[in-house]
Amino acid sequence: MVDRSCVFPYPAGLSSVGASGSSPGTSSGVTTPKADTASGGSPAGRSPAVIPTPDLAHLVGHLGNGNGNGNGNGNDNDNASRHRPITTAAAAAVPDGTVNMLHMKLLVHFSLELVVPELDEGMCARNTELTLKTGVDAPFVMHEVLAFSARHMAALAETRGDDGSVAASASASTTTAAEYLHHAAQLQTRAIALFNAQRMRIDGSTCDALVLFSSMLGRHLCIDALAFRRGTDLGAYLDCYVGFARVRRGVRTIVTGAWPLLRSSELASLMSWGLGLSRLRSFGAECEGIRALVAASPGLSPGGKETCGEALELLQVGIDDLNTKLSVGRKHLIQIVFSWSLVVAEEYTQMLVDRSPEAIAVLAHYAALLHLCRDLWQVGDAGAYLLDIICRYLGADWDAWLAWPRSVVFPEASGCLMSIDPSLDSNA
Repeated sequence: MVDRSCVFPYPAGLSSVGASGSSPGTSSGVTTPKADTASGGSPAGRSPAVIPTPDLAHLVGHLGNGNGNGNGNGNDNDNASRHRPITTAAAAAVPDGTVNMLHMKLLVHFSLELVVPELDEGMCARNTELTLKTGVDAPFVMHEVLAFSARHMAALAETRGDDGSVAASASASTTTAAEYLHHAAQLQTRAIALFNAQRMRIDGSTCDALVLFSSMLGRHLCIDALAFRRGTDLGAYLDCYVGFARVRRGVRTIVTGAWPLLRSSELASLMSWGLGLSRLRSFGAECEGIRALVAASPGLSPGGKETCGEALELLQVGIDDLNTKLSVGRKHLIQIVFSWSLVVAEEYTQMLVDRSPEAIAVLAHYAALLHLCRDLWQVGDAGAYLLDIICRYLGADWDAWLAWPRSVVFPEASGCLMSIDPSLDSNA
């Protein structure tokens, strides 16, 4: 995996704690764990060592009035500009890489289902075509399309066992999982470089490309963050996760600025389909135990209790999606898996930076949601891994806080069987 520089919308130092990664003092009357610093070196597994991000500084002033075009009415001053190619001289200054048959293979392989698995079949077909059409005029979109395909091909190769360990007996034409990951990282880095070079303003000619790029990039970064592995080092995982969450929040700037223009764009139906997640209210009781513990925690300020409560409310909405016949295809559950880091308050992210054990216990419930989506290639065993390192980090004193997620992910160990979606047990 190639190394890639990372520029965070927030100071990078905020995503780390003290030199040893130690956690703050005891906050809830139980022993507060210390970060595991025994593991060193580069992260193992499927995740890149660092997370790149587009440079969004040029959009800040432009988006100040929130209408996407700076004129206060949300209308495109040049309607004809919507169909102009958005390639600029700045982008041309970045030399193009060689296009080869692998790129053609990745292009043919692409479907928007790889990015949005909860999308229904009809919308997937229409918007896959729109994405590819947009990518023809927006090279940074096309490179991210290819990067996503390569990420999926890596997962497929890993499932087949094409990990490079049997290279001597494999066909010379077989691309291994590691090689696909390398291509995914290169193509994603190239996409970001092209985006940064163009420094585009949001208007009718660019909004579709900018929103598609930011949405695909955000989910790609989420997949990379979920795939992070470094032994049992929760501190390293949290640093990676916090970095991703803050990059993702910065990328959301693009969608926020483009929203008035999207209402009349070809993306309108897709964006409307994804609306309303933050307005949903939960009805289930799976998170009641930790909600009560959060409310009674002497180590949390009123603001901290509210922040954790809001994060748990979103998780409960996802759990409820498996308990109702009104939803189809686990739409809200999958949306929350990929968007939770984006929707929760920045204050919660800071609590993870501070190694708040209560916030980490909330994250354990997110791990349970990941486990409920383990049949998705984008998720896999991420939930089991995350909950395992959280349990090791927090220790036995925090067992009461982790009871429900442990009953979901490790039912044999907890002695409590989970009744939600038992069909997934066959995939364990």
